[in-house]
Amino acid sequence: LMGSGDSIYSIVSVIFKIQSQKKLFQKLFFLSLKEKRAIVDEIYEMIAPFLLDEEDDYIELVTEVKYRKELKNTNNKVKTFFRRILKEKFAIIAPFVNRFLTQRGDFGYIVHYGYEEDLYREFNFLHKLPSSYAASWRKGSYPVVNEIIVKNFPAPRGMKKKHVKGWIIFITNYTKELLLDSRLRKRKIPQAVLLAQKLGAKLIGMGGLVASFAQGGYELSRMFPKVGFTTGHAYTIGNIIEIAKNISNHIELNIKKSTVAVVGAAGSIGSGCAKLLAESHPKRIILLDLSTFNAQTKLNELTDYIKKISGDVEVTVSFSFSDLKKADLIIVATNSPTSIIEAKYLKRGAVIIDDSFPKNISENALKKRKDIVILEGGIMKLPLSIDIFWARNMPDLMDVPVTRVASCKETYGCLAEALVLSLYQQRKNYGLGYADANLAKDILTKAKRIGFSLAPLQCFDEAVEEERIKRVRQIVKRRQK
Repeated sequence: LMGSGDSIYSIVSVIFKIQSQKKLFQKLFFLSLKEKRAIVDEIYEMIAPFLLDEEDDYIELVTEVKYRKELKNTNNKVKTFFRRILKEKFAIIAPFVNRFLTQRGDFGYIVHYGYEEDLYREFNFLHKLPSSYAASWRKGSYPVVNEIIVKNFPAPRGMKKKHVKGWIIFITNYTKELLLDSRLRKRKIPQAVLLAQKLGAKLIGMGGLVASFAQGGYELSRMFPKVGFTTGHAYTIGNIIEIAKNISNHIELNIKKSTVAVVGAAGSIGSGCAKLLAESHPKRIILLDLSTFNAQTKLNELTDYIKKISGDVEVTVSFSFSDLKKADLIIVATNSPTSIIEAKYLKRGAVIIDDSFPKNISENALKKRKDIVILEGGIMKLPLSIDIFWARNMPDLMDVPVTRVASCKETYGCLAEALVLSLYQQRKNYGLGYADANLAKDILTKAKRIGFSLAPLQCFDEAVEEERIKRVRQIVKRRQK
């Protein structure tokens, strides 16, 4: 019933134990596992409107949108009865949701869906709705809560905390529609933060493009001053640089003789990666971003910084993807909701680390080109000693950072940073805006102390083939002679 484990804090386990004596629930014990999980999902979908005091709005959404087709040809008595059933469900879950408030979580983590198909995979009833109804549901739907408990972290000397409890809060929209609709994201993101706050989160991590949508987290920090926020950018930056060093060793790439490029260099993660890369003194750094006044200003400032700390490094500012043909190592960290880097822009033997959400280089590029290596950036390996408990069973979503936590004990920097800081009982803002290079070093040190490490080299959820690495190594060797 509980997916990865039966959480002792779960609202659902309590409901099934206590309510079993009531006639209304007697038939639950004869349902299939799939049907029981559907009940679990429905209950967790109802937590947000309950805590936000918007039960009536939720009932209206379900009646007039989700089940509009089924109720279309029924009379008003049936609709009234249907609404009453939903109202009674809220009454049933009320004491158990209130119980949540006495068992405060350490952190909240807010994330949206990467692609439309991810959203539809979890809420498969959307496939059955006309497109206008589905759009109405996405616009009016509430965040969905999932409870996570992670136990048995290896605690170094002087550190007492070994367990964390958190709330994963899914904004029920995907990247592109949030990018295109500022009013939607300005309503949905604060709504999710308010929910996390009501659930007792002391620190809130921002996944996907949430931090970018909220001015690096500053906008949310001003709106909710009683909780701390973390973007996950610091840990992501440190992790990307570790991946770059790791793959360079594998293919015997000498960074000091190489040209490295950062796509999205005007952004928080891109600029942080460029600063740390400069400390390795590559031959040349290409800073690439959109040709806007704001980006040009930031790239000029970044150029001055790099020349100040690494005067021997040649720095080039570019606004053309064609300049990527000169790069041996490319780091990609942009907010683009689609693939923007084509195979034709990449030289033979190039290594690309893509940290974008969703991915900025397509899987087709990997299939077309056997002479390049594409790696997924920002993935951390959790300590092997931990036990993970989910309240809800989730489908395998392509680009949602939480889904691989239970399956292979890996996650992205945004969630990993929230876990690490919760164990260190961090309550203040961490790394808002443009992440500092020193902050990346700090969170790496903290994470390693409690057993976090670099995940195996991978791309599109699969390990990189040794044959591909061997082929690129041979190209690099010939080029560096």
